[in-house]
Amino acid sequence: MSDENIKIEQRLANMKKFYTKAGEIIDNLPDAIPEKTRTMLKDAVLGDKELKQLMDGIDSHRPPRIFLIGRTGVGKSSLINAICGSYVAKVSDTHSCTERTQTYKCMDGDRVLMEICDTRGIAESESINSEISAEEMLINEINEFSPDVAIMMLNCTHRDDVDDDVEFLKKLAKSYAEINSVRLPVVVVINKCDEMAPSRFKDPKEYPTNKIDKIKEVVQYYKGIIIKNGLKIDDIIAVSSLIDWKTPDGVEVDVENIDNLPENDIANLEIAFDGRYQIEELENILENAIQDFEAQMGLRMAARLTEVVHRLAKHLNRIFSGIAGTIALTPIPVSDIYILLVLQAVLVSLIASLSGRDISLDTAKEFIFSMGGVAGLGYGFKIAAQQAVKFLNTVWPGIGSAVSSAIAAAGTSTMGSAAIAYYIDGKTIEYAKEKFESIKKQVHNKENEEE
Repeated sequence: MSDENIKIEQRLANMKKFYTKAGEIIDNLPDAIPEKTRTMLKDAVLGDKELKQLMDGIDSHRPPRIFLIGRTGVGKSSLINAICGSYVAKVSDTHSCTERTQTYKCMDGDRVLMEICDTRGIAESESINSEISAEEMLINEINEFSPDVAIMMLNCTHRDDVDDDVEFLKKLAKSYAEINSVRLPVVVVINKCDEMAPSRFKDPKEYPTNKIDKIKEVVQYYKGIIIKNGLKIDDIIAVSSLIDWKTPDGVEVDVENIDNLPENDIANLEIAFDGRYQIEELENILENAIQDFEAQMGLRMAARLTEVVHRLAKHLNRIFSGIAGTIALTPIPVSDIYILLVLQAVLVSLIASLSGRDISLDTAKEFIFSMGGVAGLGYGFKIAAQQAVKFLNTVWPGIGSAVSSAIAAAGTSTMGSAAIAYYIDGKTIEYAKEKFESIKKQVHNKENEEE
C-alpha cells in the first residue's frame, strides 16, 4: 500500500524505476503474446511524449526560486506550506541577507523543495546605508537571487495601500529583464480567503455563495489597482492557506507553538484540518508562469508529486484501455482472453510500482482475480458476452468486434481504477472491490442507455 510518509526522494526513485520496469516487463512477456502486441505496448508506453517528459523531469529538475513580496502578516510562510502540503517553511535554517530580505530553503528531509526570497513590502523597508536606498538594495539582492517567479501577496480582508509595492515590482521586473534578458513572471496571490465574512465557514466545500462573491469582488478590486498602475502580471488568484497541524501522535498544535515542539515532531507534522482554497489552481498558474523547464519540473515534483503520480497512473490506464480495445478487434474468438489478462496484469504491475511496490505479473493476476474476475478477464464482464459478439462477425462483419472492443476497453479501465485505489491511494482491498463494482455498474448502465 502507499505510505504517506515515504520521502519525496524515494517516491521519485519509484517513478524512475517504473519506467525501467515497463521496458523489462514488455521484453519478458510470455511467448504466447504476439510480437505485434509487444511492439504496440512498447511504442505506446515508452514512446509516449507525456510519460517521457515526466521521466525527463525526474532527472532534470531543480528547486524553483520564488521571490515573495508582501506586508507583514499576509501569510507568506503559510502559503509555502499550503503549496507543499506539509510543514516545510521553517524546517531549514534561515539567514538574513539584510534587514529587509530573508532567504531560506524549504526542505523535505535532506532534499530542497524550493528556495524562497522573502521580503516585506517596500513601504515597510528602511535603508541601512545612506549611500543606497532600501529599494535599490532590494533590487540588487533579488536580481542576485535570480527568481523564477515573483509572487505578490495581498490580504483578502485588509485592503492595504499596495501602490508602492506595485511600483516597486514594476522597477524590479524592468531591472530583471535588462540584466537577465528574460521577463520576470509575476503572480498576484490574495491570501486568507477563509477570513472573509461569514468567517465561520472555514471549509472551502462549505463556502456560501455570498462569501465566494465577496472574494471575487476583492480580486476585482486589487486587479483594478494593478491595471491602473501598469504592472504586467501573469495571473491573479485568491486563496486560503489555512492548515491546522497535529503531531504524529494526534495532538493538535497552534502555529504559534510549533517552534516549541521537538524537532522530530516538527519534521513529521500532519494535517489536522485542511482549509486550503484554490491552491491547486495556484500551482497550475505558477507552473505555467515559470519559463525554465527544470524549475517548472522542480515545482511539479515538490508541490504536486501526489498529483503527478495520479496523473501518470491515469495516463497509463488510458493507454492500456486503448490497447485492450485494439486487441479485442481481432476476429479470432477466445484467443484474446489470455492476451487481455496479461495486458491488465502489466497495467496493475506498473501502477503498483508507482507506489513503491515491486510485484510480479503473477501477483498482479492475483489482484485481478481478487476483484471477482471471470476466467482471467478480471473485470466482471461475462466471457460469453465478450466472445459471443465475436461470432457475430460471421454474419455481420465488424459489428461483433466493435462491441467486443468497447467491453475490453471499459473492463481494462475499470481494473486500472481499482488498482489505483489500492496501490496509489492506499485503500483497502475491500474498498478497491467496491470501487471496481461501482465503476462496472456505471459502465453497464451507460451501455444500457446507449442501447
